[in-house]
Amino acid sequence: MNSENRPFLTIKEVSKLLGISISTINRLVKRREFPPKRKISPGRMIFMKYQIQEWIDNRRSDW
Repeated sequence: MNSENRPFLTIKEVSKLLGISISTINRLVKRREFPPKRKISPGRMIFMKYQIQEWIDNRRSDW
């Protein structure tokens, strides 16, 4: 399954999509200013695509 068909994104994919560093994403998650990570297996954390899209949409409406 390619990344376009998956309902989730890795942190690297989110970083590339948003143009922000992995460290910044982790900092925002810790401060609860970003969608939470989900554990799908030991050592494998993902973000749900729909939550990332909602976060993007909310940020646009704040401009």
